[in-house]
Amino acid sequence: MNTNISEWFDADIASRPYTALIFYRGKWCPFCEGQIRELNGRFLKDLRALGGELHAVTSQSQQGVDQAAQDWALDYKLVSDVENTLAQRFDIAVSPKEMPGEYPNGMAQPGVVIVDQTGKVLVRWAIDPQEINGFGALGRPTPEVIWAAFAAARTGSDAVTFDGPTVDPAFLQAKYPAAYEAFDAWMKANA
Repeated sequence: MNTNISEWFDADIASRPYTALIFYRGKWCPFCEGQIRELNGRFLKDLRALGGELHAVTSQSQQGVDQAAQDWALDYKLVSDVENTLAQRFDIAVSPKEMPGEYPNGMAQPGVVIVDQTGKVLVRWAIDPQEINGFGALGRPTPEVIWAAFAAARTGSDAVTFDGPTVDPAFLQAKYPAAYEAFDAWMKANA
């Protein structure tokens, strides 16, 4: 996909009124899993009712994307962008990440971008990776918060915010216990 990702994306957005991109760190990230899987519900249904589409973008390899798509059983496309072309285009933070065979150009951090058919950015949220937010893992908006920002942008409001609940440990524990257990085990091993 990386060879012509910009061309693919430009053609994709021109084909519908709205396109949402959710940037995520990778298959291994429990908070990414929670957010990506949660977007597969009402958010996706409502976006498609408006003629829109959702794609999740990661700097992880195609193999990681394929594994996530299989394990998470999503109804929308996951996109591998190892060169971070789309992250750079929308000013999404890219952090160095050293994993053998993964992230040769850094790892895109969580972000949300919703554009209209002309490519105009209606909604943009990007995490600033810091120690307080687990270097980008914590604090990403829930689908309801993203939808509220999108609804405000569609009405032309200047008050597009991302105030509200976030994908955090309590969210994971309540909705995705296996992902929470992976996070909890990692925290205990690295304490």
